[in-house]
Amino acid sequence: MKTLRRYWGLICLGLWLSWSLWATAALPPLPASSRPLGDTSLEGAFQTAIATARLAQQANSTDAWSQVAIGWSQAVQQLQEVPVSSPQRIFAQRKSREYLANLAIAQQRAETVQPPQVFPALGSQVLDEQLGVYLSYVATFGPPDVLVMGSSRALQGLDPQVLQQGLNTRGLPNVRVYTFGVNGGTAQIVSFVLRQLLSPDQLPRMVVWADGSRAFNSGRVDRTFANILNSPGYVALQTGDRPSLSWGEGDETVESKAVPLPTSAINGYGFLPVTDIFDPNTYYQRFARVSGEYDSSYRPFDLDGVQTSSLRAIAAFAKSRNIGLVFVNLPLSSDYLDETRLSYERQFQAYLRRESQLGEFIVVDLLEQWQGQNQFFADPSHLNQNGAVRLAQQLAAHSTIPWDRLAGEASSPSGSRLRQRNLPVAVSQSVFPAIAAE
Repeated sequence: MKTLRRYWGLICLGLWLSWSLWATAALPPLPASSRPLGDTSLEGAFQTAIATARLAQQANSTDAWSQVAIGWSQAVQQLQEVPVSSPQRIFAQRKSREYLANLAIAQQRAETVQPPQVFPALGSQVLDEQLGVYLSYVATFGPPDVLVMGSSRALQGLDPQVLQQGLNTRGLPNVRVYTFGVNGGTAQIVSFVLRQLLSPDQLPRMVVWADGSRAFNSGRVDRTFANILNSPGYVALQTGDRPSLSWGEGDETVESKAVPLPTSAINGYGFLPVTDIFDPNTYYQRFARVSGEYDSSYRPFDLDGVQTSSLRAIAAFAKSRNIGLVFVNLPLSSDYLDETRLSYERQFQAYLRRESQLGEFIVVDLLEQWQGQNQFFADPSHLNQNGAVRLAQQLAAHSTIPWDRLAGEASSPSGSRLRQRNLPVAVSQSVFPAIAAE
């Protein structure tokens, strides 16, 4: 069914693109008499668009679609050059919306028509995608100073660019942050990524592990980790292969085992922005309300099994590598934290206090800080983009976290690397009003 939906989706996308390009190509040149004297920006944009539309009709590779994207970008730039005082300015601005839509399609096609092959599948599409994006990030900037890790709650719950911007403002201008969250991520999976999947020169200087009790419940079947253990990628790791952006090149037998890099809304910093806002009145019309008494995330509840062994292995590994380790117990909505779940969460809070003392890592417990503030949640247990931004701002200013250990330039691996310095971050304005519970 998913394949069928994808098939029809591609057909609809192709039809829409064909109509849009036809409409652009059929547009007549702007009459010279209607142009302000010396203003050729609008006609130049039309000519660029027509040439780009023709190129798109024959594009069938990543390089060709990249050229199409460049063409639409140039056409948009030409439209922006129409003077503000020109009577054609309004039309040019509206026309740029159409070209920007075509640009977005061309970019999507450039990314998906010939996706790179990084490594054999690791049993999780999100993990496969995160690995490919992370390797490209490291090739661009070197390893991040701070690696945010965890499950889907970390993937969408802590904005790395906002955290980076907050640390830059704090007086750490060269600190870089990446989010490596994986759906279903448990302590075993965090351990696997840190201790087996990433090489020593790809490790960060600090790990901010953002999650909750479900990642440590050994009473639950860890299906995601089981899929990893049964994956061809795990077999390749055990034979000594290492993931790389050029993995398997030149060896057709090996190359055929690699999977195309999955493509989703995960951005270049590993973060998945989710704009949904949790509204119990509408949410439970689509999803069943499950009380804590019947929640399989807690039944059975065991904090002394394999997940705890993995936590201790992570703490020992971080200490041996001089990697700072901070665990953030992420907020849960008041709708989620009924009496039964809160009882289990109290056990987890005590568990964190005990394990943090044994493992010598820091815990930031924010479990109940946003009770009754659904504007920060996408669903009862996951933060949305507003929450991810606000949490990043909060952690950047948190006095318990030893951010000062990141002062100074990070040691980069050999080779040329770009350095990020205060890159602009798009922030939703709705997160800035004062927060009552903090």
